[in-house]
Amino acid sequence: MARSRVFMDFSVENAPVGRVIFELFSDVVPKTAENFRALCTGEKGLSPLSDRPLYYKNSIIHRSIANFMIQGGDFTKRNGTGGESIYGGPFADEDLTHSLDAEGLLCMANRGPNTNGSQFFVTLCPCPHLDGKHVVFGKVLRGFDDVVRKIAEVPVDEKDRPTVPVTITNCGELELRKKSAPPRASSPRLCVMPVSSLIHHSQQKKSLQIPASPKTRRTASDTSDDVGRARLVMMLKTTARDVKGSTSTSTGKIRPAHLRDQRLPKRKGKSPWERGRRLRKNMTPD
Repeated sequence: MARSRVFMDFSVENAPVGRVIFELFSDVVPKTAENFRALCTGEKGLSPLSDRPLYYKNSIIHRSIANFMIQGGDFTKRNGTGGESIYGGPFADEDLTHSLDAEGLLCMANRGPNTNGSQFFVTLCPCPHLDGKHVVFGKVLRGFDDVVRKIAEVPVDEKDRPTVPVTITNCGELELRKKSAPPRASSPRLCVMPVSSLIHHSQQKKSLQIPASPKTRRTASDTSDDVGRARLVMMLKTTARDVKGSTSTSTGKIRPAHLRDQRLPKRKGKSPWERGRRLRKNMTPD
């Protein structure tokens, strides 16, 4: 649970002095902290008892003792005898175990046990003699040295009242900054197009197509020429295969077609001239 933070802007004799930021112990004394927070924001409106706004704004620091504390919160009588809580009257001490052992502690002022209203004081030094008598419900986070100390230096009279007005010109609650969420990884999205757009897109694509040049355009005559050329190539391949098969293994000469199936006579030890003569005789057509 995050603790609440409130602020008070002070002025001395209508001259701005600065801002004091308090952190409230809302996790330890939630009722007391909520009373102070609501009186800083003024969200409760008018008091049904005094018909005064339940609001610290424009109230004064009515008591200041050097090396001890400064006291304020009396927005009804402005002299230390008034003030009231948001609960309709005095409320009980919530926790008295916290020691007043440091400067800058925010404590409830009272007239005895269980008489808490709206008056508060800020310690200027450790005050152990007040332990067990006042509820400690917050501390100064910022503005102690340059604002609280300056208020404590304001001259006072014989009753410890500042001789010039020390006013709370503004007050409220501070909101904690929210951590920004980490950026989400972008996921691919499908683009859905209406049918009419798809048709229009296809028509535009067709209109943008580059027509084929006359040199590359094929016609029916080109196809028939290709078929003719393929047939011619097949015929040449067949003829070459036949010629190769008709070559004589003994002489290396091509035999005519009508003698391709006839076997050559066997050699009988004759001379090459006689063998060639016999061969020419056998090649004579019938």
